[in-house]
Amino acid sequence: MIRFIHAADLHLDRPFDGLTQLPEPLRRRSAESTFTALNHLTSTALHERPDFMIIAGDIFDNSHRSIKAQRAFVREMKRLNEASIPVYLIYGNHDFVNKAWGHLSLPDNVHVFPETPSAMSVTCAGGQTVKLYGFSYHQRWIKQDMIPYYERSGNADYHIAILHGEPHSGTDDSNYAPFSISELEKQGFQYWALGHIHKRQQLLSPVPAWYPGDIQGLSFKESELGPKGASMVELDPHGVQVRFLPTSDIEWRRSELNFSGTVTADQLETTINALKEKERKKQAGAFIRLRFSFTGPEMQSSETEELLHELIDALNEDEKELRDFIWLVPDACEFRSHWDKQQILSSPHFLGDLFRYIEEGDSVQQATEVLYGHHSGRRYLERLSEEDQEWIRRKSEQLLADALTGASLEKNE
Repeated sequence: MIRFIHAADLHLDRPFDGLTQLPEPLRRRSAESTFTALNHLTSTALHERPDFMIIAGDIFDNSHRSIKAQRAFVREMKRLNEASIPVYLIYGNHDFVNKAWGHLSLPDNVHVFPETPSAMSVTCAGGQTVKLYGFSYHQRWIKQDMIPYYERSGNADYHIAILHGEPHSGTDDSNYAPFSISELEKQGFQYWALGHIHKRQQLLSPVPAWYPGDIQGLSFKESELGPKGASMVELDPHGVQVRFLPTSDIEWRRSELNFSGTVTADQLETTINALKEKERKKQAGAFIRLRFSFTGPEMQSSETEELLHELIDALNEDEKELRDFIWLVPDACEFRSHWDKQQILSSPHFLGDLFRYIEEGDSVQQATEVLYGHHSGRRYLERLSEEDQEWIRRKSEQLLADALTGASLEKNE
């Protein structure tokens, strides 16, 4: 058996997206979060003692690597060098090879694949021989399918491919070494170490093909992509075992609080504090985008929203110096009238027809088909998550119920 760590998408020195006016302690910690995650990755490797480490692209966040990011990476690689842990890496679309930038020298244990698919050999401490295959991006976009250029060569106990790319999307707009999953088996590798997609996942392929995800989330867009970290891979002639290694310093989460009837400031504070302590049990600093909904005619939207923002600002004051901080970011605030969804769904009238259509599994996809069918939509818009689609359904139902039922349904209740 051989053991190696598979990481990708470090994005060192990348700023957080979507947060402004943070207090100085949280601003500093956020700015250092990718470096902290790299330190966690290195410390984990020193504890696990793998035969080698693979980094599948996007070590840095742009082709003009900052000196700060380079120094941090060199420092951590030297720690691995002192423990005789070799590192094999490729550069991806964010940190493609750019000869114009001034770069610092990497320690001898770090091996960088060139711009054309090539092979490198490593002999593990137990005597097993491994051949690794990969290439580094020479520009931001690689529109060509590169898998046909991954050709096994020579004898080795294990052959492992490293690729920064994405499965074909079904269009001609794939810019990141697009490939079809069916290709992976044909090349005869025992493991595909993938990078580029920030969600930890295994592809549905006959051979093991994994994205480990990124090591530190950088925006609320990634709150639905699961935990952040790397993979410990144990590979033998009979198969593979992949274990998650957490690395992130700060987490991004979403939550929702629902209220009914008249709500006081004391009730709001008590409920929000209960949510914070529940989230704090996860023992990690976190930014939480918090959505509110209020059901009942008594609530005044402008006054309630002003109260919520003032309350959240006050509660956040207690968090800025904590290691396991819970920093709340107010999101949408919905105000709903009373209506019975099941009553509407069973109604034979027009509103019932609308609700039944909304509840169909592909209703949101059909409604957004024109938007995502346009080439600009495909290029610039992220696909809607299941949570986004469910929110659109709920919001659509609420708007329709408020507009088409009025006081009649409230009277029936």
